[in-house]
Amino acid sequence: MSFKKTFFKNISSFAIYRYISQGLEFLSTIILSRLLLPEEYGFVAIILVFSGFVQLFSDVGLGASVVRSDYGYTFHRHLYSLSVWLGMFLALIMMGMAYPIAYFFDNEALILPTILISLRFIFDAFTYIPYAILSKKLMFKSIGIANLFGTGFQIIFTIILAALGFSYWSLIFPLVLGPLFQLIYLRRKVKIPFRLYGIRATLRTMRKIRSLMGHLTISKLVSYWSGNADKVIVGRFYSEADLGLYNRAFRFIMIATKLITGIFSIVLLPSLKKLLTENGDANKEYLDILKIITLFNMPVILILLLFPSELVLILWGKKWQGVSVFLPYIAIILLFKSMLQTTSPVYILYRKERNMTIVNFVNSALTIALVLIGGLFSIMHIISFITLGIIVISLPLHIFFGFYKSFGFRKGVLVKFWVPVMLIGLGLFTSVHFDNYTLRIILLVGYNFMLIFSLRNTISEFLQYGLNMLMKKNKNTDTNMEDS
Repeated sequence: MSFKKTFFKNISSFAIYRYISQGLEFLSTIILSRLLLPEEYGFVAIILVFSGFVQLFSDVGLGASVVRSDYGYTFHRHLYSLSVWLGMFLALIMMGMAYPIAYFFDNEALILPTILISLRFIFDAFTYIPYAILSKKLMFKSIGIANLFGTGFQIIFTIILAALGFSYWSLIFPLVLGPLFQLIYLRRKVKIPFRLYGIRATLRTMRKIRSLMGHLTISKLVSYWSGNADKVIVGRFYSEADLGLYNRAFRFIMIATKLITGIFSIVLLPSLKKLLTENGDANKEYLDILKIITLFNMPVILILLLFPSELVLILWGKKWQGVSVFLPYIAIILLFKSMLQTTSPVYILYRKERNMTIVNFVNSALTIALVLIGGLFSIMHIISFITLGIIVISLPLHIFFGFYKSFGFRKGVLVKFWVPVMLIGLGLFTSVHFDNYTLRIILLVGYNFMLIFSLRNTISEFLQYGLNMLMKKNKNTDTNMEDS
């Protein structure tokens, strides 16, 4: 079986459960948008900006070390212990941040919810290594089921609490307890006993993965703040309602990441590593995967660009109509982020974590500068500066230091692949900024035609594969009927 067929077979094993989870989560937003106010979402979003930052340190290279290394059972047990120690340490840090966060936003009501959310770090810590072991074994179906357990619990519990009038607490309690329901399933699939080792054993384990751990920590740190600096600025200098609307717009990126990019990224590292051991062309396959990711994201991109107001009205009602002005920019951000977010596993694959750290640091510094400048004018300036920054800053940095310097792509291949993408992005930004609907449609039609044409061989291969499987199934059915 070819790489793509094996790759998509692994993805399909995981994707169906991820799609069910995200479908339920998306449908729940329709209900919750009528039970909770933008101010309540904005209140929790303030805490999540900081808890998300602390969470960056919870799985800094632990899962990747399991997948990439050749160490076995004992190493996994020590990583498990290290993961839990980190979870407890991070929970204490988050608790200590409760009062400073409340002071910064001049809202004492933030203290108790922040302390409660900190407990999630401990519960999450018990799931990282089991998930990594399942990924190394290519057991993506089990990963999907575990995620579905946690998501299903969170959705049901959130709706119940919101209907009972628990306000923002209905978003917090399920978030904290969700990992425990994932762990119930993981403990059945991964037979690895837990033992909390002492400080010496923990330090020995950290030394084995210190390079990967250090670079991923710095890289995640700077990337997170460049991705959330806008929300901090909006939360600090504008209203909680503004932050609720702004944050809701970015949910489309989070949903697309979980549904498509996140799924591909999870399967990408173990799959490309296996391909390299078989002397396959990982770079060629990776470029095709980027095209396929874009094609999968295209329905969402089209809707956000062409029908933003109608989408918001159908999903969340008139009180959320303020979200619609952000959505065309969100579509352009999604177009590029969906591809660039897959580079991290490839940096790790080629052991170029140092280059990844440098790229993310420079990119983050420039992005934060754009957010600060935009915040001096308006929220719309913030999101437009972010969009333009991704096209003219993030993309060139990753192309040169990533695809060219780290991954070893030839210049001609990069020019042929990325120049049309960049031009399309600039054209779409222009059409949105100047509200040129006709230009938007022309660019979208042209880009989709280019994608489909470049993937014609891959599409043909999968159509033939599906036809063969269907014929085989029909043949087996006929044989069974004759035997009967």
